[in-house]
Amino acid sequence: MDILIPDNWLREFLKTKASPEDLQRCLSLCGPSVERIREGKTGPVYNRVAKAKRIANYNVVYSIEVTTNRVDSASVYGIAKEAAAILPRFKFPARLEIPTPATVKPEADTLPLDISTNPKLTKRVMAVVLQVTNAPSPDWLKNRLEDSGIRSLGSLIDITNYVMLETGHPTHVFDYDRIKTHKLIFRESIPGEKLTTLDKKTFKLPGGDIVIDDGTGEIVDLPGIMGTENSVVNKNTRRIIFFVDNTSPARIRQTSMSLGVRTQAASMNERGVDPELGMTAILRGIQLYKELANGKVVSKIHDIYPNPYKPKKITISEEFIEERLGIKIPAKEVTTILCSLGFGITLQPTTHNLTVQIPSYRALDVSIPEDIVEEIARIYGYHNIPSTLMSGPLPNQPTDSTFNFETKLKNTLKALDGTEVYTSSLVSKNLSSLPVLKGQTLQTPLKLKNPLGKEGEYLRMSLAPSVVRAVEDNKREKGPFHLFEISNTYLPKTEDLPEEKLMLAGVFANYDYRKAKGVVEQLLKEMRVAVIWQAKDQEGYETGRSLAVKSDKKVLGYFGYLNSGHLYYEFSVRELKKCAKDIPNLHPIPKNPPQVEDVNLITPHGVYLAEVIEEIKKVDKQITKVGLADVYEDTKTLRISYSDPEKTLTNSEVEEIRKKILKTLKEKLQISLK
Repeated sequence: MDILIPDNWLREFLKTKASPEDLQRCLSLCGPSVERIREGKTGPVYNRVAKAKRIANYNVVYSIEVTTNRVDSASVYGIAKEAAAILPRFKFPARLEIPTPATVKPEADTLPLDISTNPKLTKRVMAVVLQVTNAPSPDWLKNRLEDSGIRSLGSLIDITNYVMLETGHPTHVFDYDRIKTHKLIFRESIPGEKLTTLDKKTFKLPGGDIVIDDGTGEIVDLPGIMGTENSVVNKNTRRIIFFVDNTSPARIRQTSMSLGVRTQAASMNERGVDPELGMTAILRGIQLYKELANGKVVSKIHDIYPNPYKPKKITISEEFIEERLGIKIPAKEVTTILCSLGFGITLQPTTHNLTVQIPSYRALDVSIPEDIVEEIARIYGYHNIPSTLMSGPLPNQPTDSTFNFETKLKNTLKALDGTEVYTSSLVSKNLSSLPVLKGQTLQTPLKLKNPLGKEGEYLRMSLAPSVVRAVEDNKREKGPFHLFEISNTYLPKTEDLPEEKLMLAGVFANYDYRKAKGVVEQLLKEMRVAVIWQAKDQEGYETGRSLAVKSDKKVLGYFGYLNSGHLYYEFSVRELKKCAKDIPNLHPIPKNPPQVEDVNLITPHGVYLAEVIEEIKKVDKQITKVGLADVYEDTKTLRISYSDPEKTLTNSEVEEIRKKILKTLKEKLQISLK
């Protein structure tokens, strides 16, 4: 999550003489990474920078990357807290100014407001009604918002954004008079319900989303994400509901992604904002409405907080810290580091262990002793921890790893003129439609609950659609080319995560069938996988135009023409690896030369050459090699090698073997010599 923090705003809470460049360097070493510093709008300025730049009224803005687990740092005050803990480690004195907004009481007759919540949907809800004047925001506020990446929309809305950026808790404002019932009811949406957001976009809700109802069934807010058009403030607004809600992060994320509505408030809320910040946010907002919009409080501050935060504690020993970091940090220094980050520390007198109390704003990302060690390490400085080379014996490589085998597959296919492609595992409905046969049951692909778009709704069960699409994208190529991919497919399992199956798949474009089959045969030969090819119809392939590739009666994969007409192969990588041999079988070089002859055969329709070759090899043990030499129309020329380890075979001996071959082919396959 990237945020923009103006320097003049930060220094309202951080009292230090460190320059912006010093802040950037120190924070980046021990906390949130300050990616860059740029010029901002005019305003109160840090004098050393202005002097160095020779510019009057100069201000800078920090571009900061905040990690997902540190939403507590995604604000001006949050960065100030981090800087106040880190800067002293680099000899820069720093002091944190803690905001203390004054408590408020109603200043006129109170107005009614009824709020109904559900503890399953909300952690805390706060609200107050104010009488206001809708006026433009002052320049200093506009400048700070624009420096932070937010457009000014008038004081009533600008204040909510200002409070969010300053305190780290999103806030919202309603037009009190546009909510006729003066009721705000949190509930789950019904599938198909519609709402129009304040940017005038209409959405149909999938159901189960957190919404606010005015008691009549009309939705008046999409809390935590964006307000709705029917309750937003306008130029005629005179009374407002200033609202702070802390809702379920998981629901916020689900709704925001399913609707495609991404706001800064949603990005913060889905990460789990600290509900304890609610009071600080609402008091700060009231203060600003009084100062900038002539605000008068005309109701009590409603605060629905059914389960207040109960501090959790983690006990940790000095030995534990030393074991994890490899160095001994004195207990006093550990205490100083943790206290600077807001952790409470109690030293147990008998064991000398530390009991660390976790502040509410770190409750989600600090839960085990190792998290405490990480906090100590980063503030102490990873750069201050000595580097030591690993010693001891190297661990054995996992025996079931397919990495080396995958690499060998890829290199072999590239040597055979193949080109590797990478395609997405998430595919559209039409690309997921190729069914996969597992056992005897056809399966349907798994659909994502919250896909990013129509092009990535399903997990693929086969690589075929993706690789075929890659070929189609390159159909302007007129010469032969071969694309392949090694990647996971995802086969559904009942009430469990899908089976991830690593597959090798490839498509030949503009290739002769026999040449393509020869590439696959050579691949298997290089992998030292002994296979037989068997004609077998397979789902997704043209009838009568697919071959099963077997080893020890186990199907390793398929080769043939898909229903789309593409010449395709697919293998299970793990099954290939099981059948592959690391070391080839060694045979002594024959002392005597072989007899080699070409035989022309006419094969009837429906008889596959692989069957013919296998039958010939079975005729006599002196037949050492059979291969296809040439093809002309329906005639196939086979090159047969005859050899005997003890002697050189004579012509008459070869003739006797040939007669056996002819007899076998006639009897079993109705094939005759030409």
